[in-house]
Amino acid sequence: MNGFQSKGLRRRRLASSFCIRKPLASIFPRLRAEGREGFILVSVLLLCVMLVSCATAYAWFARIQVRTAFQEKLALQARGIAFLLTKEVVSGLKALDKLGASKCDSPTQQWFQPMLIPLNDYGFANVILKPLDDKIPLQHLFLPDGTTLRDMRSEIGIESLWNKMWEVMGVRNAIPIRVLDFIDIDTRPRPGGRDGPDNLNRNLFDISELLAMEDVTPEILYGNPPTLGIADYCTLWSDAKMNINVVDPNVLALFPNMNRNVVDEIVKFRAEKEITSLDDLGQIPSFPRNTAAYMNVFGFTSAYYNLRIELMDESWNSTRYFDIVFKKSEGKILKWEEM
Repeated sequence: MNGFQSKGLRRRRLASSFCIRKPLASIFPRLRAEGREGFILVSVLLLCVMLVSCATAYAWFARIQVRTAFQEKLALQARGIAFLLTKEVVSGLKALDKLGASKCDSPTQQWFQPMLIPLNDYGFANVILKPLDDKIPLQHLFLPDGTTLRDMRSEIGIESLWNKMWEVMGVRNAIPIRVLDFIDIDTRPRPGGRDGPDNLNRNLFDISELLAMEDVTPEILYGNPPTLGIADYCTLWSDAKMNINVVDPNVLALFPNMNRNVVDEIVKFRAEKEITSLDDLGQIPSFPRNTAAYMNVFGFTSAYYNLRIELMDESWNSTRYFDIVFKKSEGKILKWEEM
């Protein structure tokens, strides 16, 4: 009886176990199928996010490229306008010379006042023309032999200005002589100077070339306020004579018998009236009486000009600046800067 009961009990347990396992067997495949579908769905979503991100990145890249190309087009267009304006200004100055409209170049003249020019589709151009020849001419320190200083042993001349400049700057050693050796055309050192393969022995292309000398520091070249430097007194953009109508006041102060009071009177006089001759200088009460002594260093016209062009594009609310130096006689652009 007991054996029969235990067999029956085992049968019931096996039947019960079979009843439990059968539903689980039917559920697990469905769970595995749903898991695969969820994985596929997540993968598709991630792929869509990646594609959207790539599309967005490409759209931004394309937009940047289009904008860059457009900016380059505008820059090229602005450059062309600035070049044409420069040519027109040069032609205008030459036409004035032919007409004999002026015997001098003075900032008081109408054509040296700011001009606002409409440019049809582009916008406006603000043009400011300024006569140069306003500082000691580094390109004309020497006589045609390229070695001998101009106006040597003259009380009023390039050599006296050159020496006075270094004195005011507080440089009293051999540097002034070494600078002359650096840019004159021969290879023979001056007394107290120095020459060698490191010297240029030619005219400067840019005043910054003086920094190639171990004796010339940025402070000596550009100054260290309140002390001025070579660049404050000298320029490459000047003919042999400086235009008295625009000579820098700091350069005027280097001349003998010209203290600050005299310089201030000259500046005030030329701001109200054009200086066209030595007789006009005689009208300045404090100007030295021997005006003829200045005829070798002072002129009344300029050979070099600075042209400042400001192009304003109203459609894109942008402004471009050009700083240009040219020589009138040749119509040659010597300096071109874009800002």
